[in-house]
Amino acid sequence: MMKFLFKYLLSANYSFAKRWVNEKMPQQILPAAIHTFTTPFTFVLGGLYFAFIGSINYKFETYTPIFIGLLIVLLPTSIPIERKAKKAISKWGLEKEYKSLNKTQRSNRNTFAFLFFFGGLALFFYLGVTYFSGYSLK
Repeated sequence: MMKFLFKYLLSANYSFAKRWVNEKMPQQILPAAIHTFTTPFTFVLGGLYFAFIGSINYKFETYTPIFIGLLIVLLPTSIPIERKAKKAISKWGLEKEYKSLNKTQRSNRNTFAFLFFFGGLALFFYLGVTYFSGYSLK
């Protein structure tokens, strides 16, 4: 099921990383692909966290507990996603699949990865501004 849902997205992020990582540092392709895959998910979770914090009636005295709570929400979710993505890249053979793609397919996958990344970022800002902008300190 995970292969059906995430193979194209992970392949798109691998293609994006292969395109944008410096050719002199090929060892950085895999970490860049994993980072561009997990970052939109953490953006969405961060936006949902801000929506939750903005919807409760209690107002915090400082921003410190809000940021600590954000770390508590994001780190335990992003680290397992990174581990699964790293295993999936080697298990599904995305390196070999990348070599078989033509220029148009690579361009389409790069565009998809770009849109997915900035779509997650836009959703994060939208949820943050919508639910957290009225948050004021006492």
